[in-house]
Amino acid sequence: MRGLREAALLGAGLAAIGVLAWTFGTDDLAAAFRRVSPGYLCVYVALATAAVVGHSLRWRLVARALGANPPLARLVQARLAGDAVGLIVPSAKMAGEPVRFVLAYSHCGDGPRTGAGVTIDRIIEAMGSLLCTVAYVAVFAHAQSAQSQPDSTQVLIIAALVLLVAVAILLELLRRGVRPLAPLYGPSARRRFPQLAGWMDGLRGTEDHLVRFFRDHKAAFLRGLLASLLIEGLAIVEYQFLLSTFAIQLDLPTLLMALVTSGLVRVAPTPAGLGALEAGQVALLEVTTGQGEIGFVVGIVMRLHETLLTVVGLAVLSLSGVSLGRARRLMRSAARPAG
Repeated sequence: MRGLREAALLGAGLAAIGVLAWTFGTDDLAAAFRRVSPGYLCVYVALATAAVVGHSLRWRLVARALGANPPLARLVQARLAGDAVGLIVPSAKMAGEPVRFVLAYSHCGDGPRTGAGVTIDRIIEAMGSLLCTVAYVAVFAHAQSAQSQPDSTQVLIIAALVLLVAVAILLELLRRGVRPLAPLYGPSARRRFPQLAGWMDGLRGTEDHLVRFFRDHKAAFLRGLLASLLIEGLAIVEYQFLLSTFAIQLDLPTLLMALVTSGLVRVAPTPAGLGALEAGQVALLEVTTGQGEIGFVVGIVMRLHETLLTVVGLAVLSLSGVSLGRARRLMRSAARPAG
């Protein structure tokens, strides 16, 4: 049944792309591929590589604050593999976090510390993304102020700010020693689910590391947040060169909104946001410039970027030798705190 559902979602995504291709034609897309610039392509690949390394360096900064010292190469591999799974599975990229955990844990062998490192790194990344979303939408709204301004930009800014405040409150609670996860491993939970005692011990150990990090390592947190903002800035340049590779030029406000749109479509239930990414870019360019056909080309080019990352990540996962069965065994082993 699950396989049938996934096949249906995949078919829906492909059908959406087919409808867009039928609506706008493929002439602009073919012309874009004929104009490919090898020089810009090389720069884009270098920037994409730098972005992955940047994410991994931030993760290592967090891991070191927690008392671990994983090799950068291992974190790069885990990041690539996790991102690949996160792109394929409809889960707003969260499905890749267990993959990152398993690959990092297989090296250090400390489940709670590894889980805390992955969680904190994701929190810092999310905070950086939310801050940039507010800034990007504000820039776009300002650029569009001379025209009829849609209320959607205000809604996006408010929603991002609400999420940012919610995350900040959670971090402040952790800093003060409040344990929001306690109901999941406390006495009541243990009585009801004694078979999950090992997982509960691991969850409590992870929360111990979270509390200590946000209480004792404020400087590491701020450095990580700054790193996230720098990586976001690098991503702007990366996508600019990606589009320039195909002779596509977007003004800065539209490019920023295209990045926001590519993030929002992650809530789509189709694998890798198939169809939703392309439709989102079509809608954006249709609203801003009246050129939905260019939005279709932008969506396909962004799809190529994600496909490249997915292929590389899945290759890394395959070469790592972590099969599904081994991943499950590692997850069970990780539930037991390191002695």
